[in-house]
Amino acid sequence: MINELKAYYIHYHRKCWAFKQAAKRLKRWKLLGNSLSIVFATGGIASAVVTSGVALVTVSTVSVLIQSWMKHKDLDLKIQNCTYAYQSYQHLLNAIKDMMRGGDFKPSCLHITMNNIDNYVCDNSPIVDKYLRIYHEKFTP
Repeated sequence: MINELKAYYIHYHRKCWAFKQAAKRLKRWKLLGNSLSIVFATGGIASAVVTSGVALVTVSTVSVLIQSWMKHKDLDLKIQNCTYAYQSYQHLLNAIKDMMRGGDFKPSCLHITMNNIDNYVCDNSPIVDKYLRIYHEKFTP
């Protein structure tokens, strides 16, 4: 019973960590894109005052391209789904810990919960194979 719970814990800790790392990376991309867009937009306004406005068109085009790339990649939805995934897996890890400490192991309830979370995450979240490999390299002996 305890060995089965430990195996579940290891498996879901790996998934939780991978989705958390993916969410962090996507948030960095979003921050970078928004920052660059703001820098180019304000630089375009400043250059429009100094020059005749040709630079404004060029710089604002770059700003629009960055924003359209971010919309095309749908970063907000990916961040939201990764956050949901790692939070769900974290709740599952907490439930597994409680079962190990309390000794009230109900396999049918736990299996249904694991199956529901896995099905939703697999259907809606981005693929995090890269982070699973990093986890394997970093944490397994």
